[in-house]
Amino acid sequence: MKQVCLLCERTSPSGNLFCQETYCAAEMSPTILNHGDWLGDIEIVKPVIVLRAAVLYEAIHQKQKVYLKVAHPGKENKERLKREAELLRSLQGSLRFGKQLPHLLPPYANTSLRVDAYGKSMLQGHLLYFFLFTYTEGEPLRHLLLKNPQMWIHHVGWLLATLAGTVGYLQSKGIYHYGLSPDVVLVRFDPQHNAPRIILFDLGIACKEQELARQWDEFFIPPAYMAPELIDNSVAKPDYRTDVYGLGVMLYELLIGEPAFPYKLRSTAEIALAIKKQDRVPMNRMEDVESVANIALQAVNQKVEARQPNAREIARALLSQFGELPEEQQRRLPSRRTMLIVMGAILLIVLLLVLAINQGFGLW
Repeated sequence: MKQVCLLCERTSPSGNLFCQETYCAAEMSPTILNHGDWLGDIEIVKPVIVLRAAVLYEAIHQKQKVYLKVAHPGKENKERLKREAELLRSLQGSLRFGKQLPHLLPPYANTSLRVDAYGKSMLQGHLLYFFLFTYTEGEPLRHLLLKNPQMWIHHVGWLLATLAGTVGYLQSKGIYHYGLSPDVVLVRFDPQHNAPRIILFDLGIACKEQELARQWDEFFIPPAYMAPELIDNSVAKPDYRTDVYGLGVMLYELLIGEPAFPYKLRSTAEIALAIKKQDRVPMNRMEDVESVANIALQAVNQKVEARQPNAREIARALLSQFGELPEEQQRRLPSRRTMLIVMGAILLIVLLLVLAINQGFGLW
């Protein structure tokens, strides 16, 4: 186990985290599980990414590789994870956007999703809330950008169009996210088309209009991705254009190859001031991809009413530039039962051949 600070991202393997940064006096450092640790009957393979409200792990449950999402200790974090799991359960089976959202799995060996959308387990005196979902290859967009800060423009367009379409689907259900950033998206590239495929594995505030004022907590959003209208507001107002801003600031970052508002070794107050003053890193893609840059610039407009009205407008604008994302053809594998039957038939044929050969030698 180790501790990871949620503010400055420092790590302590000894469980004794000290931070000398003046803006990080709180030392927000939940315990993070490592390879080989256990949470109930779930074995940890590795932490994938640490968010402000939860940790995503690669894990093994009932001999099956899964993703495990565990809320940090604290009432707000637990309630957010419970709300998110119940929301995902209600959306399970969506034909169009099911692939871009986590596919929930039962949290215990002896239960079903109808009974339990999430699980609970004690660890070091803390009652931890968690849920499981189907594993697919991928890595957080944040990590991908560390390796390749300025992706191919078609990958940028398709990735953001898919994300915007998924957020638009949530908006069509009356759901607000308010926490979009490169941290909450898993990305893989399919080998057939070399096209990005995503999973939006964190649904942010994950609530509808009537719950937003009661559930709002600005801490769970990385400060550099917070919309201007959310800064210094204890109550968030419902507006789909706030999530449009989140999509816009991500598109902006993918285009210029660095965060629109640099945040390393800067306090929350410093970042908030930069956002209020629109002190962004200059947009340097006006000559080669002006139309895409203008989509990002409109989405991050300081004035809410000047942005695109909803996430689907972002998706339409990007798809008009890059075309539809190629459909991924699923490779159809035979079922386990079929494979066992085939293997049994092959063994039987081999056995008969051996017997026939032995009999032939005997006659000779």
